[in-house]
Amino acid sequence: MKKQELIFIPGPGVGHLSSCLELAKLLLDHDDRLSITALVMNMPFTQSMSSYTRSITASQPRIKLVHLPEVDPPPSDLVRKSGEAYICDFIESSTPQVRAAVTDIISSLSNSDVRVAGFVLDFFCVSMIDIANEFSLPPYIFIPSNAGFLGLMLYLLERHDKISEVMKMSDPDSLIPGIFNPVPARVLPDAVFNEDRGYDTYVKVARRFRDGKGIIVNTFAELEPFVLRSFSDDHRIPPVYPVGPVLQLKGQPHPDLNQDQVDRIMKWLDEQPQSSVVFLCFGSYGSFSLPQLNAFRMVKELGLSVELKLDYRQGGDLVSADEIAKSVTCAMESDSEVRKKVKEMSEKGREAVMDGGNSFTSITHLIEDIAGNS
Repeated sequence: MKKQELIFIPGPGVGHLSSCLELAKLLLDHDDRLSITALVMNMPFTQSMSSYTRSITASQPRIKLVHLPEVDPPPSDLVRKSGEAYICDFIESSTPQVRAAVTDIISSLSNSDVRVAGFVLDFFCVSMIDIANEFSLPPYIFIPSNAGFLGLMLYLLERHDKISEVMKMSDPDSLIPGIFNPVPARVLPDAVFNEDRGYDTYVKVARRFRDGKGIIVNTFAELEPFVLRSFSDDHRIPPVYPVGPVLQLKGQPHPDLNQDQVDRIMKWLDEQPQSSVVFLCFGSYGSFSLPQLNAFRMVKELGLSVELKLDYRQGGDLVSADEIAKSVTCAMESDSEVRKKVKEMSEKGREAVMDGGNSFTSITHLIEDIAGNS
């Protein structure tokens, strides 16, 4: 394979940008003939990632970041109505800037031995598939979440083509292909109930998944074998590449925290006995939304979590301290079945990205496919 350049278009926001760049590092570590240019959109209201992006480019010279010119953002009241719609509108408004940046990249490489081989798009950026098609380059879609989320999005599209209406909390349990247990409405993401374009945005995004040459998912075969097999049985779905776990382990502290606070927290953690600290995450705003579905599957399907409360939403009843204490105690018992399963799956996750592991092999196939499609 000749030297090849990939154009990454991460979604705006900390989680999407960091996941996309960690995927970029994985691909570059896998094949030294690749280089990557990431087109970065700076959306209002998002945390600064300048220190993180500087560390990425310093540690990996084959990653280049191009910060796109600012665009007029959508009306601010759309954020309150639907964050998903706001993000997609913002991304679509950046289309001319993306097209210009891609033109510059291709032009700059025209007299070199490097050729642009394809696009890797965050799933919120699926509107950029049209630009990939303009340049006759294969678009690959990256899901920084897991295969269960991909299954939900594809189910939502199929349901919409039969029942063109927003989901309701009173709806019966959903039979989502690839998810073993019927899924109650109360654990689904808020967007599927949102009549202010949230639901419509999810459907719009999901519809473009079929236009990709492949879908890259942050999971590994041992964690979600059932749902991954369900994709291979559907000829309408492009090839799915499980390449995870894609992790940003070094983390970036919140900009509102000063370094003394960070140092005190890390010192305290380092002083604790091994495997004695429980990490509780209630989402960015103290509620679950999309993580609720993940929690439901971790408890009911995989046996990797202790059930706490799966139906909390912003404005609802708070999770009590007694409930948290009971669940933490259950999870931390030395002979806990959950704890044993988590340790076992953690080891399988490490093995998946090692040479010969399932995710390692999947990355190899992805790179070969990109080379063959370009």
